Amino acid sequence: MAGRGPAPKANRQNEYEVPTRGEYVTAGSTGWQHGNQPAPPDGLASASVDAWGAWMASWFAAFWLPSDLPALRQLVRLFDQVELGEFQRAGELRLQMDTYGITPKGQQDRRWKPPKDDADAVEKSPTGKTYGHLKSA
Repeated sequence: MAGRGPAPKANRQNEYEVPTRGEYVTAGSTGWQHGNQPAPPDGLASASVDAWGAWMASWFAAFWLPSDLPALRQLVRLFDQVELGEFQRAGELRLQMDTYGITPKGQQDRRWKPPKDDADAVEKSPTGKTYGHLKSA
């Protein structure tokens, strides 16, 4: 579903066009930033343990605080129930994942961006050739 008006520009120069929800914030690093990676709750299926590890190692985990851990544990339990087919509330899972920035929509809502990587700055095709000098007609 489209929003109102054009998408905000990443490098806007007009100070009068302040985004409604604030500026985008780029993650300074990747993964859990508060000591060792927390262990997943006991009794989870292997897919849920893998999801927990992927979430904690991802770039959006850099925005989480230690006070978010209880809710993240509840989220992974909900993920586990949906994964096993015990709980049919996949919409609730999606909403919770949005809340913690795990989904692209949640990241956009929070104005989170992945960390900048110099290797990603150069656009390359799958073949390794650069096409940055070409212009679209």
